[in-house]
Amino acid sequence: MTAARERLVVVLGVLLAGALAVLASTQTFATATVTGVRAPVVVAGQAAAPALAPLGIVALALGIALTIAGRVARVVLGVVLVLLAAAVLAVSFPSVVDDAAGTKGAIVTATGVSQVDPFVVARHGTAWPLVAVIAGVLALVLGLVVVIRGRRWTTGGRRFRADGVVATDPISEWDALSRGTDPTGAGEGPDGPDR
Repeated sequence: MTAARERLVVVLGVLLAGALAVLASTQTFATATVTGVRAPVVVAGQAAAPALAPLGIVALALGIALTIAGRVARVVLGVVLVLLAAAVLAVSFPSVVDDAAGTKGAIVTATGVSQVDPFVVARHGTAWPLVAVIAGVLALVLGLVVVIRGRRWTTGGRRFRADGVVATDPISEWDALSRGTDPTGAGEGPDGPDR
């Protein structure tokens, strides 16, 4: 696989991981049947893991930034992506191993009682916390790829590099036009061969 194709795959993977994290945060993580409450209490990902959506949005931004980042910046972004992935895993994994994780706040809101355990008849988790964990694992792997292999990727075009920027002075350009010369260097002036 060429370096350009590897970079494209990594960027698309990071964008996918960020999108999965944001999507999972909007879905139901668990439902709980509570004594005295008619309908089951639905616990959304935003309630169970409030940081999940912002982390996913940051992952999306990192994916976009990787498309124009230079060699050093890519390594920094890779490290940030690894840390971000660890945070996604930290906020979503508890809901995978325990359906009760993150449900207490929603049940307290529904019942108005702080000690909710005696009132909970049943809890049922969904697969969405696992989707968030998969997003975190994907981001972690891709972050490591960026740190290890990102230095050999090509840098975005000259227009994105500071050393490729040609500084121009608008006043000098107007003066050149007044003298009859082309400040862009495309022609030789009014009496040159381009006339």
